[in-house]
Amino acid sequence: MKKAPTRNGFTLVEMLIALALFAVIAVGALGLLRFSVDAELASRSKTDAIAAQRRFLSVWTADLAQAVPRPSRDQSGAPHAALEAGRDGVLVRLTRSGWDNIDGAPRPSLQKVEYRVTATALVRAGYPFPDGAAPETGSDMLPLTGAPTIRFRAKDGNWLDRWEPQLTTELPVAVELLLPQSGRPPLRIVSLVGVNYQ
Repeated sequence: MKKAPTRNGFTLVEMLIALALFAVIAVGALGLLRFSVDAELASRSKTDAIAAQRRFLSVWTADLAQAVPRPSRDQSGAPHAALEAGRDGVLVRLTRSGWDNIDGAPRPSLQKVEYRVTATALVRAGYPFPDGAAPETGSDMLPLTGAPTIRFRAKDGNWLDRWEPQLTTELPVAVELLLPQSGRPPLRIVSLVGVNYQ
């Protein structure tokens, strides 16, 4: 009696079905991986944007809170008010206290700082001395999607679009900064100015 031959493999149809199932599973896994990578990149981008806003808010608030009513002079010796806005392409320029001198460098404890708007960012630059010095190279503080707007609260309680003090030592009570954001309302920041000197 002859024994029926045993089959040791797959038929062509079984092979094609197995390959089709593997392809469907691979496409699904690839789509899931792509979704995970996109979600991670979007989350990282949003986290970086929030961190940049918080860093800026911290520095901006500290600069304004430590503003002092001290006029300054530029490199040519021309006098400038304690707080200026909208001059020479500068959003705000002021003199602040609280500049720690940890290494004992020959400089004062007051620092003149300015915020400028470039095409892509809000830039903060410091001066080595309040009088007669050029600004140092600025650092990007916050990426911008448009031009910010600024207002000043005077001592009488009115909000002003321009800061034009009667005295060079006069400071506003508060500063309102509106930063445009894509797809959302502008970010509104209201900071007190010279808290210890009002």
